[in-house]
Amino acid sequence: MVGDNVGDCAGQCADLFESISAEIISAMILGGVLAEKANLDFEYKSGFILFPLLVHTLDLIVSTIGIFFVKTKPGLPTLNPGYGPLEDPLDILKRGYYVSLGLALVGLFYICKTFLYVPSAPNAYLYFFGCSFIGVAVSFFFVLITQYFTDYNFHPVQSIAHSS
Repeated sequence: MVGDNVGDCAGQCADLFESISAEIISAMILGGVLAEKANLDFEYKSGFILFPLLVHTLDLIVSTIGIFFVKTKPGLPTLNPGYGPLEDPLDILKRGYYVSLGLALVGLFYICKTFLYVPSAPNAYLYFFGCSFIGVAVSFFFVLITQYFTDYNFHPVQSIAHSS
């Protein structure tokens, strides 16, 4: 596992497809077992089995849309054609990230409501969405925490620079 993580995160992607496909397939198996143990009919079981595939499909769509928001703001044509005022590159990236987060939450709500329906507990999809929301919120906080400890605008990096 550690070697997989290092290889995937270091950008070599030696077995990225294998890691992602194993993750999806294992989640599909767990969803099928969960639906089986809950004695759900096949039409409801299939939603639990397809859920991991739908989430990764949503990832692709949301990421693609978010990419279109990662650009500088347009400027005045006479002063600086095609470009706006200089922006912090991280702000430009975070703009696309925030769009992706918003779309992901909307998509996750729809997927949870549509595919994780349980007839004996009609509001159970809200709990599934709540788990998804917590995951999205944690990823958001990871970005903020990482920025705080690695960005030159914040105290930790400034104190290291001052010490140097």
